[in-house]
Amino acid sequence: MTFLNGLYHKKLFPFWIQIITLLFFVFIVIIGFDISTDDSALAKQLRNTNLANLIVWSYWWPLIIVSAVLFGRHWCTICPMELVTAVVAKFGFQRKVPKSIKSGWIITILYAFIAIVAIHYWAIHRLPHRMALYLIFLFGLSILVSIVFEKRAFCSYFCPVGKLLGIYALLAKVGIRIKSSDTCQNCKTKECISKKLHYEIAGRSCTSNLYPALIETNNDCILCTQCIKVCPHQNIEYKKSKFSFSNNNRIRLNSAELGMILVLTGFVVYEILSSWKESKELLLWLPEYYQTLRISSLLHAKINEGIILFVLLPFVFLGNGAYLRKIFSKESLFDSWAQISLYILPVIAFAHIFKALLKTVSRIPYWQYSLKDFSGEQYAQQIVDGIVVIPKHELLSFLILIIGLLLLLYGFIIGIRRIMQTTNTTTSAKYISIVIVLVYFSVLASAAVIQVISPSL
Repeated sequence: MTFLNGLYHKKLFPFWIQIITLLFFVFIVIIGFDISTDDSALAKQLRNTNLANLIVWSYWWPLIIVSAVLFGRHWCTICPMELVTAVVAKFGFQRKVPKSIKSGWIITILYAFIAIVAIHYWAIHRLPHRMALYLIFLFGLSILVSIVFEKRAFCSYFCPVGKLLGIYALLAKVGIRIKSSDTCQNCKTKECISKKLHYEIAGRSCTSNLYPALIETNNDCILCTQCIKVCPHQNIEYKKSKFSFSNNNRIRLNSAELGMILVLTGFVVYEILSSWKESKELLLWLPEYYQTLRISSLLHAKINEGIILFVLLPFVFLGNGAYLRKIFSKESLFDSWAQISLYILPVIAFAHIFKALLKTVSRIPYWQYSLKDFSGEQYAQQIVDGIVVIPKHELLSFLILIIGLLLLLYGFIIGIRRIMQTTNTTTSAKYISIVIVLVYFSVLASAAVIQVISPSL
């Protein structure tokens, strides 16, 4: 912590790292742009052999998921878009953000669109050209929003990556906190929230509408470290929180965040179960049966499939769980839904880390090919044709499965601890909550258990 806090106090941090990540962002777009195919088999290999795709989906994305769960929103610290929004907003119109946008639903809808349409249907995680267009879209959106709205509106109200990391960061045991509440109370100038300092490039006041003295959760703080720099008393630092996720009763989720967790509930199940043929076939039974009924021809089959998997099934699962808990807890349906969402969040997050490990380890053999040919087209075709054979490391895969199961179990335990430490609720409501978390955990763990027992399947 001492090293990090020393780094955070430096005026040029994270400016110089953001310049590097911005250049890297441009590099990724360039080597991914105009690399595409209509051949599904070739696209499946391009996701691994194209250097841009390999880095973004198999290493960058897993790394920021892991770091968010363990250490908070540190990707936001070095994100090039945070730098761009800070600079552009300084010269923009600085309009106030409407309450409708502040509700957070734009982010949730955008994230659902990315999961269902961009990833599940357009396959931006497989086709480098579409991935490049997606990155350009986010970059362009950040500039447009920053031109129109005040402060750092894109990071707070439009960035789907940031909000996802914010939800996962609730599990992190560390974050931006103050050393002494008395120091904050006696501070007359309060530079950390001063309107005069909102648009400073280095050493600005918080543009996420947070007062450091009142921060008790990590979901809204993007760890830009500016409040640490601007505090004249050096009273703000990155440190361990006095509250853990299990006993922090101050966590409050709004409806948009519940919507985000709903989509995550289904998306993570799909991510885990689709890793193996048998569990994927079982998962896709209902969407495929729906297609045979020919109920709707308005949307593409893959979009219908995504809506069923990432929205409808999680809605039925969470909705029924929330209703049962409401009956026995005498809470409102919203509060009951919020509690259930928080209970399963650790399982979702550590399942996401499990999937991240599966990706990063399984993609190691592809590096030698992607570094020889950045486009990945040559070796992707050779793999499809059987000229190049990617070796399978069964022992390593087995170890990852075991680690994944332990991660799922750890997430389950955290969820149960939160249930047991929840106050002002009935024992029956706690038992119902335990069953709901157990069901979700079992769905995720069962596929991995089968692979451990019968790895040859």
